[in-house]
Amino acid sequence: GRIFVFCLVFGGARPAAREASQSCRAAAMAIDSLLGGAAMGRMLLAAVGFALALQPAHAEMYCGSDNCYEVLGLERATADAATIKKAYRKLSLQWHPDKNPDNKEAATAKFQSIATAYEVLSDDALREAYDYSLDHPEEHMYNKMRYYRAVYQPKTPLWAVLLGLISLTSCGQYYHWNERAKAFKQSPQFAKMLEEEYVRNCTRGRHGYQTGELTSDKKAEVKAAFLEQLAEDPDVPFSPPRWSNTVIPALVYHAPAAAFKWLKWRVTNHKVIEEEKAREAEERRREEQEEQEAAEEEERLAAEKEAKRSKNAALLAERQKKEKEKKERWAEEARREAEEEAARKADAGGESLIVQGKVASVEELRKKGHFLVEVAYGSDGEDRVQLVVVDKPVEVGQTAKVALEGAKMPDGKVAKRSKVAGEWSEGVLLELGAAPPPSAPTDTAAPEEAAEEAVEEEDISSAGGAGDAKARQRKKKKGG
Repeated sequence: GRIFVFCLVFGGARPAAREASQSCRAAAMAIDSLLGGAAMGRMLLAAVGFALALQPAHAEMYCGSDNCYEVLGLERATADAATIKKAYRKLSLQWHPDKNPDNKEAATAKFQSIATAYEVLSDDALREAYDYSLDHPEEHMYNKMRYYRAVYQPKTPLWAVLLGLISLTSCGQYYHWNERAKAFKQSPQFAKMLEEEYVRNCTRGRHGYQTGELTSDKKAEVKAAFLEQLAEDPDVPFSPPRWSNTVIPALVYHAPAAAFKWLKWRVTNHKVIEEEKAREAEERRREEQEEQEAAEEEERLAAEKEAKRSKNAALLAERQKKEKEKKERWAEEARREAEEEAARKADAGGESLIVQGKVASVEELRKKGHFLVEVAYGSDGEDRVQLVVVDKPVEVGQTAKVALEGAKMPDGKVAKRSKVAGEWSEGVLLELGAAPPPSAPTDTAAPEEAAEEAVEEEDISSAGGAGDAKARQRKKKKGG
């Protein structure tokens, strides 16, 4: 479509171009399909269309307004190469200008039209394009394109072009090597190398060379031998030109010979080659098997790791479950013990929570002025309560009045269990009696037993802490 618009723009000023718009469209579509829609083909088509649009309106193709078959007096259906050639010879002899001196201008025009008709019909491509134009006269632009393509297409065969190119390349190679050898022989580097060779062939070295030890014949002999040596050295840019090293011998002889040697080697070493192929295939199979085993091992390790992780998670969940059950059991036991303690106190007939007892043990805490005191109360002194006394000197054996947890104190407040200096105080010290009198010096057994009992109780208190003292009290109460 773009080529069609292009034809209308550049040829629209002429009546012939406007009349041929439909043929231009058909030609553009045909050429576009022949060239496969390639960008280069479209550019070529645009150039052809531009050239055709700028061509004069009176330009003629083939035989002009005449029919080429009628000019030679032939029928299109029966005309073949032999018939066309025969008719051309006959008419060219009849209308040759030299044989018609009386009407030379008319004979010349007729002779030219006969030659043009023969030129069109004797060329297969041009005749095919001409027959198509006779069958499709409405496709004006497409017929023009086919005409110019048939007229101006190369006539030389491709093999001839390739052969000429190869021959030219071979000649260029030969000339290049010849000129390179000449240039090397005329270079200062070659002159220096040749002089060193002359010096090596002198018995007295450079002095002999400078004094004329070598004759002209000897120099020529040394030079010839040196050139032969250089020709065999691949590192030296000197080699005599040989036609055997050009492209034609390489394509005609060297390449086929190398291919034949390679084929012969393949046939001769077929068994070795097959064994090598089998060995390589076995190595590839082994490598693939090792890779597969490595992948399976990785998968196995990953599965084991995942199973171990799942097992650890299950063990952790089980441990957490057991810990939770243990805590719940402990909480249940503590609740039950509290209920039993409350029931026991209720059964005691409303025993008062303010008790009177004696100090059983005293322990000084790390914090200055703080003492951990254990008071024994009850009828037999088996009930114990742990207190934290601040800034009051306390001695073992002193009487103490204590308000237990939940007791209503004289000031109206309720005694509560509290934590002081890192230890639990299970009550509040209300009164502290006088210190006990010192014992007689003769009776040493009782103080020693009391001291040992105090030390033992102090050790137990320090080792078990407030929780152990509470547990001992509960056990004593249960036993009572």
